[in-house]
This record gives sequence, structure tokens and C-alpha cells, in this order.
Amino acid sequence: MDRIAIVDFEASCLPEDGESYPIEVALVQVGGPAKSWLIRPAQKWQYWDWSDEAEKLHGISRELLIRKGLPAQQVLTELAQAAQGCRVFADSDLDAYWLETLAEACRRPPPFPILYLGELFQEMRTTTGAIERAEAIATVRLPQQHIACKDARRLALAVELLAAA
Repeated sequence: MDRIAIVDFEASCLPEDGESYPIEVALVQVGGPAKSWLIRPAQKWQYWDWSDEAEKLHGISRELLIRKGLPAQQVLTELAQAAQGCRVFADSDLDAYWLETLAEACRRPPPFPILYLGELFQEMRTTTGAIERAEAIATVRLPQQHIACKDARRLALAVELLAAA
């Protein structure tokens, strides 16, 4: 199997709730290292929307992003380096949207395409039942949700379990 990585973003809100921007991103290589970044809001996003409901889910405040977040340019550069040599997958097309939003704020193209995780499962010729079992086991082992690194680790674990089956 090629080197596979899972990417996951958390955002200021969902797009249906307004103009959203990425606030956290994680990249986990299946069977390999994990890296996550808090993203300091870019100047361009200053007046974009923020959802208190989303903040309750991911637990990341604007104040935390301003204090501990890294500049968008640095995050995009380090994310691209972490993804080198990998095919990158996500479980939602929103992750591609937020990668594009991050790249646009840096006036750069997205550094890699994000493929849908279902495509990988098809390549692996797995059944729906096997996928559901792997996801259930991964969720029991890594139950915390809406934290980018935890979500990406859970998906990477499901892929590992399917590859080992």
C-alpha cells in the first residue's frame, strides 16, 4: 500500500452557518507520525463567522487561537512537508474546502489534493460491514471527537485495521 495520510480540520463554523475558516488541522500517516496545528486567524478572516456551537464541540476559543495559533503561512508550509510522499484522504469534502481556504489566505494553491476516504476503501476492496466494524473498534479505542488529531488518528486506525484484516 502507498503511504497513506489522513487529514482533518476543525473550523470556526460549518459553511451553512456562515463564512467559515480553518482553526485546527491534523495530518496522521497511517502507521506513522501525527502532527497537528492550531491556526491563528488570518487577517482576511477577521470578520468571518464564528459559531459558539462549534466552539463548544471542538473546545477551541478565538483567544486560544490568537495566543497559541501559528500563522497560516507556517501551518500550510509544515502541513505540505508532513504530507510529502503521501496520498492524503479525508472523510468529508469540507476538509478540502478548508485546505483551499487556508491556501487562499496564503496566496498559494493547495499543496496536495484531498481524496475521499471511501475511494481508499474501494481500492482496498473492503465490505461495508468490515468498514463499520473497523470504525466501531477505532471509535471505542479513540472515542474523543471534534479534535482534529484525535479524529484523524481514529480514521487512520480504521484504515490500519482494514489493511490488517
